[in-house]
Amino acid sequence: PERFGVKALYLFGSTKNASAGPGSDIDLLVHVTGDPEKRILLEAWLEGWSWSLAELNYQRTGYRSDGLLDVHYLTDEDIARGDSYAARIGAVTDAARPLDLGGRAAG
Repeated sequence: PERFGVKALYLFGSTKNASAGPGSDIDLLVHVTGDPEKRILLEAWLEGWSWSLAELNYQRTGYRSDGLLDVHYLTDEDIARGDSYAARIGAVTDAARPLDLGGRAAG
């Protein structure tokens, strides 16, 4: 996580709610440090995974997509303001689920 400037990672949407179908994407919130160089590396890394997951999904379901990950990046400021997707963190209903970052709990 530190290599890419990731502070926390959250899952939301149909995948989190166990209602995803073959055409569903995987919605992620990524809390980042704000370091632009690390952000570029992270975006490239996640894009590669998005394409790879889309290919695996195609092989299993026959459904083509341009990528399986729908990633939304959040900074400390976004979270402090509760802007847009940041409001899903700690929401009363349908909150984003924090994911474990290799032994470090998100959040």
